[in-house]
Amino acid sequence: MKFANTKRSQEVRQFLVDGVKANQLDLAHAAMERFGLTRQAIHAHFAALVKDGFLASSGSTKARVYQLGVKRFHDGLFKLKGLEESEVYSRNFSEIFDGLPKEIANICHYGFTEMLNNAIDHSEGTEVYIHVERTPDFVLISIIDNGEGIFNHITRLLKLHDPRESILELSKGKLTTDPSRHTGQGIFFSSRAFDEFFIFSGDLVFTHADGSGIDFLLHNEKSYQGTRVVMKIALNSERILRTVFDSFSGTEDEDYAFNKTVVPVKLALYEGGQLISRSQAKRILNRVDRFKTVLLDFKGVESIGQAFADEVFRVFIKQNPQITIHSINESLEVKKMIKAAQSNCG
Repeated sequence: MKFANTKRSQEVRQFLVDGVKANQLDLAHAAMERFGLTRQAIHAHFAALVKDGFLASSGSTKARVYQLGVKRFHDGLFKLKGLEESEVYSRNFSEIFDGLPKEIANICHYGFTEMLNNAIDHSEGTEVYIHVERTPDFVLISIIDNGEGIFNHITRLLKLHDPRESILELSKGKLTTDPSRHTGQGIFFSSRAFDEFFIFSGDLVFTHADGSGIDFLLHNEKSYQGTRVVMKIALNSERILRTVFDSFSGTEDEDYAFNKTVVPVKLALYEGGQLISRSQAKRILNRVDRFKTVLLDFKGVESIGQAFADEVFRVFIKQNPQITIHSINESLEVKKMIKAAQSNCG
């Protein structure tokens, strides 16, 4: 997003917007001095910014007052060493979020600080680029670091066989490579709080589609160094962050703990493969013992093998009676295999 098409106009309008943010006195005169322009030319730039929605004005010509408009954007490149996410949010980006509906602002604050904290603590990079823009319709947040890359990072530290497995682990939640400082909830809840959520790293893409409520693994023709997180939410969204938390939390007796998860089984399917083996089942069930209730989402899975079904719906359930396993969105063939496995539980 830019203020103008020419470099000169962009510089002038950036100066004016920055002056409005800082409540600078006699801004028009300062701009005239800085750029050697007439008052008429400066007011033409003010008018263009108002017309495009970057500024709003009130009062008569001589006493006109400018405020930030409905369209706002800001970006910056920051050194990761010693960076604090809350300070970056309040010092550099808070004006982008000022005036948003309360629940939208809460979601933006949560996603911004959680994803920036991930870059600070886990990326092993040196820099992070942040871009935030707001239009009359939506807020878009991008956080891009130059580190190892989230999927490679998880694969290495958890000793997984394939970076694609890291996306399956991310989708479950409670995944952290530093349990002494993190709970592993940030990506899980951020991906469900925003309307659109993407993580790009290498040639892999993790996305949570709000409309379908499931996670996706995609391959990207372009390979990204480091990690790029993109989050978007409509300003008229009715989403409430507390409701997202509550959807996966326990009761008062359980201290409202994060004890429920949804596992998108399709993420274990690579390049048209089939879910037939016990090793695939164990991959699906990895770390689910951290939850009390597990929903296995079979959307997009046409069939499963006997060994896979037996490992999940007989062996695991028998060995872990404290965990409740539910299957959802099953095809007829999947239902048949599940029932067959359950019939042998006695």
